[in-house]
Amino acid sequence: MQTLCAKAARTYDLTRREEDVLRLLVEGRTAPQIAEELVVSPNTVKTHVRNLYRKLGINRRADLACRLGS
Repeated sequence: MQTLCAKAARTYDLTRREEDVLRLLVEGRTAPQIAEELVVSPNTVKTHVRNLYRKLGINRRADLACRLGS
């Protein structure tokens, strides 16, 4: 899965932090869990998720797997 996230990061021009958030989202972590692990605020995680969705052209978490698989 980490390889897919790294490929997505290059393809969609993600920042390193967005790639970290993407990896944790794909692993099934919640926003509060991601915030705790990355030592950032939950609002910061929400901003990264919003940016990820915009860059990947998706609207919900369920679309992540489809986008990464293609």
